[in-house]
Amino acid sequence: MSVGFQIELPHIGQALFTTRAAGNLSLRAGVAHQHGLQARERLCRSLRLRWLCASPQVHGTRVRRVRGIQGCGGTPLPDAADGQATATKGVGAMVLVADCVPIVIAAPHAVAAVHAGWRGLASGVVEEGVTAVLELAGAGAAGELVAIIGPCAGPCCYVVGEEVHAAFGQAPHGVVGLDAHPLHPSSRPAPRPLDLRWHARARLVAAGVERIQDVEVCTICDTRMFSHRREGVDAGRQAAIAWLT
Repeated sequence: MSVGFQIELPHIGQALFTTRAAGNLSLRAGVAHQHGLQARERLCRSLRLRWLCASPQVHGTRVRRVRGIQGCGGTPLPDAADGQATATKGVGAMVLVADCVPIVIAAPHAVAAVHAGWRGLASGVVEEGVTAVLELAGAGAAGELVAIIGPCAGPCCYVVGEEVHAAFGQAPHGVVGLDAHPLHPSSRPAPRPLDLRWHARARLVAAGVERIQDVEVCTICDTRMFSHRREGVDAGRQAAIAWLT
């Protein structure tokens, strides 16, 4: 049985965006979170990886550089980070989401997975993910960056107040102004839809990523996915995982 959307990163590795079929991979949130470690270890074995590297997430911008095997199976790291980047084979860089945007960023010899809620997205976690990949892959890899935007809350369902829209007040340098996007007319009052995927793409482009793929699945609409907006405190967490092959 498929546990998610697995996508090849040509000449680099693989990316996987899990569905609820993989189980709740959180150790703290949602129904059956007490079995989260076992779910991680099953997934790690099925992907033939030695370690799924993950940390507590705080909607920040830190992306951990993982330079070796520091654990086994699904053993978590103790300190917080909202992204994992690695150039080590056998390590799956993993983040957890349940409406926030999971993004895989890759270049030859390095991959990263980034958790981008609206706060992290507005604060620069995407840019930090690109920086981490280039740091591990080498500056010469800048022209070979690729990214995949995974399942997240879509503009069909994700309606937010003015304070959230205000956090995205200006487009990243080099990207067309946000008012040009049909979901961001300045005359329309809040609450109104926010297109997290559009903002993620805009920031990836501004950071120099030219090849971007979007899974185009809304976690609120699609019941294959966990969704905090739909399920509240019962929502589990799915994962974005990237690894080298």
